[in-house]
Amino acid sequence: MELGKFIKINNEQVPNPESFDETLNPSENIYESEAGTQLANIVRLDRYSFSASWNCSSRLKAKFIAWCKLASVDVTINGVTTSGRMRLGGSISLVENSANVGGTEGLWTVPITFEGE
Repeated sequence: MELGKFIKINNEQVPNPESFDETLNPSENIYESEAGTQLANIVRLDRYSFSASWNCSSRLKAKFIAWCKLASVDVTINGVTTSGRMRLGGSISLVENSANVGGTEGLWTVPITFEGE
């Protein structure tokens, strides 16, 4: 687990993820030259993105799914807010031997990817 990652999604605090990987990606415009080759013009090098995975309750799983259906979400990590698109980063799976833990419908592994605007 990545310690120190205090994450809020649309101003709602979520627990620390089980795994977390962040990157800064380039934003580029791709166009075709007169000769037919594709050229890339890098606009900026700071488009923030991350992938994370949470083991969470069925209630939080439903919230992650709802956030992935929105056109844009605000993600705040350690006090810095970024707007962007959140998607499922793979398949959601039930954690082994966790059915009906703590009055929930089990614990679920939810992988998420986020790409800032």
